[in-house]
Amino acid sequence: MNGALHGVKVLDLSRYIAGPYCGLLLADMGAEVIKVEKVGGEDGRSFPPLVKDDSLYSAALNRNKRAITLNFRHPRAHEVLDRLMKWADIVIENFRPGTMEKMGYGPDRLQEINPRLIMVRSSGFGQTGPKSHRPGFDQIGQAMGGIMSMTGTEETPPLMAGVPIVDYTSGLHAAVGALSALHHRNLTGKGQVVDVSLLESAVSMLVAQIPGYFLNEKLPERRGNCDRYSAPSNAYQAKDGWIFVVAASNDSLWSNLCKLMNRVDLLEAPHFKTTASRLENGTEIDRIVQEWISNYKVDELDAMFDRAGIPSGPIRNIPQILEDDHLRARGQIVEIEHPTAGKIPISGVTIKLSETPGAIRYGPPLVGQHTEEIYMDELGFSKQELSALQQEGVC
Repeated sequence: MNGALHGVKVLDLSRYIAGPYCGLLLADMGAEVIKVEKVGGEDGRSFPPLVKDDSLYSAALNRNKRAITLNFRHPRAHEVLDRLMKWADIVIENFRPGTMEKMGYGPDRLQEINPRLIMVRSSGFGQTGPKSHRPGFDQIGQAMGGIMSMTGTEETPPLMAGVPIVDYTSGLHAAVGALSALHHRNLTGKGQVVDVSLLESAVSMLVAQIPGYFLNEKLPERRGNCDRYSAPSNAYQAKDGWIFVVAASNDSLWSNLCKLMNRVDLLEAPHFKTTASRLENGTEIDRIVQEWISNYKVDELDAMFDRAGIPSGPIRNIPQILEDDHLRARGQIVEIEHPTAGKIPISGVTIKLSETPGAIRYGPPLVGQHTEEIYMDELGFSKQELSALQQEGVC
């Protein structure tokens, strides 16, 4: 069965995480994605963890893509790029702003080559503005976008999230932008530029904190695992040492928790009556809940809270995620064939569509694995022309 984006052609010139993640999302939904790397492979192929000198980051982000090589600095590279731009519906790039223009492939030039082409641009600070020239990575977005200032506890310095959430959020925004532009293109025949930045993706996640500070002039605290808006909603240590997270964040769930703990008397306590009062007295509630939870092992807690209908669950590590029968039943943990490591588990297609489901059609490619078939079958180079390009170091 073809995916929802079957027939859409995507040229992925991007590196590292945000751009490739955008390309991955489109590829999972059925788009035909050509990954273009410099000769020898993109810088992201050196990111740990590694298997036989190949990055598993690269493997996870480039599944469902076919890979070719191209020396962007070679004088003849434009012969290949021109054909790729004519072939594509969408081109993804995350070079520093101005790089594509220096290569001769700014938006105006791309419109000349292919008026229907959608140019998706992901950068640290956007294509315009006084900071647009600055390079950026995920941790810079987390820092300058306010996320780190809210992460951790008051006793610790500001902390990064455990995964590059700004990179992934930027990739999501880029994919939504690409699909929005594609819909407009299909109605009007005209392509456009999608401009996404790490900084703005980080700021977008602040949501209520921005007007909250403006109106209250109070900075958000670093609250660790405590929820900012309700209590009890925290992480508690079970009898066997594992950490169990509970989110009894409204009146109904608080009532269920009190009954589960056999503490219905707490329902009549005036300082626990409302969401606001429970949040104000969260330290006392956490002490009560922690004292009760410490009598049970995490598996016992999981079963009890499940029966009580209270949102909860243990903090799990990667081995436990891989063993999760629910995730495997949902197709979120799947195995693919890695060209050098054999079968490896990865996260599956996250968006579930009922009529046109996404699928993993290609495993992660080696550097330049599909150069010959794409240069000849998709771009129309002859065998002799391709050989000449390879001998000159173009690809």
